[in-house]
Amino acid sequence: MVKEITMPKLSDTMTEGLFAGWRKKVGDRIERGDIIAEVETDKAVMELEAFASGVLLKTMAKEGELVPVGTVLGLIGEAGELAGEPAAAPVNEPEAAAPAAAPVAPEPPAAPQLAAAPQPAAVHTEQEHEKASPLVRRLARDQGIDLGQVHGSGPDGRITQEDLAGFTPPQSAQKGEKPTPPRAPSAETTQPPQPEEPAAKPARSMRQAITAAVTQSWQTIPHFSVTVEIDMEACREIIRELKTGSHPVGYNVLLTKACASALAHFPLLCPANSTAGDGLHISFAVALPDGLLMPVIRRCDSLTVTEIGTETARLVEKCRNGRLSAEEMSGASFSISNLGMYGVDDFTALIMPGQTAILAAGAVTERPVVRNGQLHAAATMRVTLSSDHRVIDGAYAARFLAELRGILEKPVSLLV
Repeated sequence: MVKEITMPKLSDTMTEGLFAGWRKKVGDRIERGDIIAEVETDKAVMELEAFASGVLLKTMAKEGELVPVGTVLGLIGEAGELAGEPAAAPVNEPEAAAPAAAPVAPEPPAAPQLAAAPQPAAVHTEQEHEKASPLVRRLARDQGIDLGQVHGSGPDGRITQEDLAGFTPPQSAQKGEKPTPPRAPSAETTQPPQPEEPAAKPARSMRQAITAAVTQSWQTIPHFSVTVEIDMEACREIIRELKTGSHPVGYNVLLTKACASALAHFPLLCPANSTAGDGLHISFAVALPDGLLMPVIRRCDSLTVTEIGTETARLVEKCRNGRLSAEEMSGASFSISNLGMYGVDDFTALIMPGQTAILAAGAVTERPVVRNGQLHAAATMRVTLSSDHRVIDGAYAARFLAELRGILEKPVSLLV
């Protein structure tokens, strides 16, 4: 029986996905659970698994197409089940027309040459799929880089984003030859293959999702914000002590654990439908070349500081490789956005739709403070809580920040 492969809904906000290419060819035998294709959703590039065994009979989606959720991408069944259908593209039709056309117009050789000019679209081979992640392949496509010329520094020669960033095309001049001076650009080299191509190229799904989410947030959630400054001297000492290990603890890890501890006393900041009986799930912002992802650390309230650090590092790596699953991006009840690593002192973040608050953290830096009437320099951090005023009042938000400040200024409890 022929079964349809459809574009799945891989996230709550996904309405369409950019089809990133097939991993199998028509005629290949497929077992249930095999990876058959890749889809770029509004969150990341994801692998599409086969939900049935059989032979890939037909493919209907092409790489680079923007496909709505539920659209049929291809067909799986047993060999011969589609034998009754007419052939998709008879190869001998152009040849039959050629003899009649040849004697009539033999003179324009230039037109066939222009039509046969190499196109810039990248062709993805099976070897390329194995040596680079979907994100790296997509970046290479955007930059016009042939991955076959890039040396991979990752495991088993796998190409990383750093390899791509440091890649320079090989010089054509041979050893002992003087480099050829740059030629004046000809019409053939300067003329773009298709002037309409940039306009026809579909917008990135991630950017579309960000646009939809922030528009919904700004238009439907009445925001207000409260800012406090926190003494981070004690946290800085803890970070120095915990520098060893494969995933050293940083300020963001301590902030996540402190939020988990404080939120236990402020249920309005965590919607009940996200936390009921399943622990506290906190998402954090990860900046990527194409936009922003919000992976979720699950059950933060029951994890140690070290476990949160390990999980944070794992999720960040999956973000960069475009391998986050739908589960790893859903179900958060509170969010943290930290721009401290960019030298930002303080800012206001937009609340994620479905949540009631988000914490924006700035840089930990030396600032003047007054202690016992004396002026000192101390490491402080400014945090701003954005809240939904339909649910949360200013005093409630202020009490939460006071609780958070108390935990971070005496962070020994976070290590227990």
